[in-house]
Amino acid sequence: THQFCWPNMLYLYNHCPGPEWNVMCRGCCEYDVIRCKCPLQGTSVGYAVPCCRNAINECDPCIIHPGCSLFENCKRCNNGTWGPKDDFFIRGQYCAECRPGWSGGDCMKCGGVIRKRQGHIVLESYPNNARCEWTIQVDQPFTIELRFMMLSLEVHHSCRYDFVEVRDGDSINSRVIGRFCGNNRPAPIRSSGNSLHIHFESDGYKNYDGFFATFQESSACSSSPCLHDGTCILDSSYTYHCACLAGYTGKRCENERSCPPPPRLYHGYHVMMPGAKPETVEFSCNHSYALSGDPLRSCQPDGTWSGKQPQCVRACREPKVSELVRQRILPPQAPFRKTPVHKLYSTAVGRQIQSDAPTKGPPVPSQLAAGFHHLYTHIEYDCVSPFYHHHGSPRRTCLKTGKWSGRHVSCSPGEGKTKLTKLVCSGALVNQRSVVVAAHCVTQLGKFYPLDAAKIKVVVGKHYRDDHRENKGLQHLRVATIVIHPNYDPHILDSDIAVIKLLDKAKIGEKVQPLCLSDISGEGEMSGQGLVTGWSPLPDSGLGAEEKARVGLVHLADIVPCEEQYARNGVPVSVTDNMLCASQKPNYGPSTICPSDTGGILILPALRLWRLLGLVSFGYDQGECDPELYTVYTHVANFKIWIESSMK
Repeated sequence: THQFCWPNMLYLYNHCPGPEWNVMCRGCCEYDVIRCKCPLQGTSVGYAVPCCRNAINECDPCIIHPGCSLFENCKRCNNGTWGPKDDFFIRGQYCAECRPGWSGGDCMKCGGVIRKRQGHIVLESYPNNARCEWTIQVDQPFTIELRFMMLSLEVHHSCRYDFVEVRDGDSINSRVIGRFCGNNRPAPIRSSGNSLHIHFESDGYKNYDGFFATFQESSACSSSPCLHDGTCILDSSYTYHCACLAGYTGKRCENERSCPPPPRLYHGYHVMMPGAKPETVEFSCNHSYALSGDPLRSCQPDGTWSGKQPQCVRACREPKVSELVRQRILPPQAPFRKTPVHKLYSTAVGRQIQSDAPTKGPPVPSQLAAGFHHLYTHIEYDCVSPFYHHHGSPRRTCLKTGKWSGRHVSCSPGEGKTKLTKLVCSGALVNQRSVVVAAHCVTQLGKFYPLDAAKIKVVVGKHYRDDHRENKGLQHLRVATIVIHPNYDPHILDSDIAVIKLLDKAKIGEKVQPLCLSDISGEGEMSGQGLVTGWSPLPDSGLGAEEKARVGLVHLADIVPCEEQYARNGVPVSVTDNMLCASQKPNYGPSTICPSDTGGILILPALRLWRLLGLVSFGYDQGECDPELYTVYTHVANFKIWIESSMK
């Protein structure tokens, strides 16, 4: 803002721009130049307002002006002279053009009475603290239908701030039809009489794009309420009645001619579907029968049922088998039998008849509902893997009794035809289809790529090492794929972690429980200790059939003494941020863990949740299991996000 001083002339002269200012001006008048930009065009506009010196020679404004806010709602702006004699603010014509829906010199006026058969109401880009009212009127006996084509107001669940309100009448006191805000357009609104009142209001904060609504006069017949080509006729009371065509009745000709009862379904039954329009019946079959054809038929306007009558035919429901079983369905083959009596009769009596009879192929079986098969259909079974045990019949036939021949088929994971498996590593079950293991357990030595998933299986629920010691509760699970961490370094074993995704779903129970992943906050390091468990790669001949998984309590240590101990023993290693070091001391409690055994897991036991802290990555041995030797673990918390994404 810039200020300039007018000459201090005698009081009998007009020292201010006009007589409107004189009553407030004394002595020397100055003025402020208000510099603004037109909101839409960005052009520079402005005006001047006078200021006056008071009795103690201080400058006071002659008028309180709104600054640049008077241009706020202009589409195109007028400009003042910016000079001492500027009467721009007094004249009040600030806008050269207003946005749709607004009028007046400041484009702040809106609303009015509209008497048209059809038209629209638009309010574009409303300012703060705006209030508008419209009244729409049409001739009697017509009513008004109002549709909002666009609505963009401030959102609130009860529309307390910015809103548009529609009332059924011609004043603010009429019955409220609805109050609307936000961006969701309401359904079309219809008045009960010949007028609607629309009230818009905005608060002093946020503003949006406004709204656009269309209206047109309407009558009770405008919406074509009569169905089935009935004729709508207006009554003197502005209501309507329908003249219906033959075969239809009801206020809106909605009642159609009814259909006769559907034909009887042999070996089955039908039920009427409640509430269905048009009337619909559903067909079902008795036990050992299957439906051939459409199960639903509807009553048509001409009084007949849609579609063809279905039939119930003898059939067998397909036996349920597990995903470990592979099946092949063979087409029906009716049994063909000729006894000696048949042959004798055909040669002695029926030769001429047979030669004259036309040939006829086998009938084409009708289509059955999903899960059913025709009589004499055959299903052959085998297991999806040669390593699985097959139980039950290898082939079953649908008999004319509606039952299958043979015995139920199943396949169970087991040793199968060959026994080539050996214990490689221990891992952590984190959900029913994912196991977290050290990456070096499922890769070739010194290689990055994983082993063949078909050659690996996961066994859960195992308590003893000896397979003959127990078999109840064991789950042999197939592997779908193996995901190696992209940063895995097979030489220094950095990022030594992988996720085994299971093809079979592990069953959670008393002996099988998943572990939770550790938080990145590092709760394991704060506690300073953890529990290590796992199977030793080599069996302990001293324990024999009583050998169980090894377990021991360890304390986490700093990486410096860990690296120093490895260096003293001639094994210089670099412990990265993705690793943890831990050791066990005699006073930590009994332990059967050997520091050089790899592939175990480090867990944090708690009352409610057991969390996975690490995976045994590598260690070294001096000929005996020295408990003071450090073991290096993969720091699982650093890979939590990757594990969760790999589990999907």
